Amino acid sequence: MAEGFVLLIIGMVTVFAFLQLMVGIMHLSAKFFIKYAERNPEPQPAADAAADLTPIAVAIAAVKSRLG
Repeated sequence: MAEGFVLLIIGMVTVFAFLQLMVGIMHLSAKFFIKYAERNPEPQPAADAAADLTPIAVAIAAVKSRLG
């Protein structure tokens, strides 16, 4: 019975230590990515590509004329 408790304590301490290490690494990586975020700006959507629907209209017209 005592061996079970020893294994229980060792297992719980191991899991707790791993979780603490993981939280620490996540905090460090968050600081790193916040610091260097300006190097990779977010891409802006192209306004011209969304407004030009001419190819879609041509394709619809071709299909409608083909179907009769």
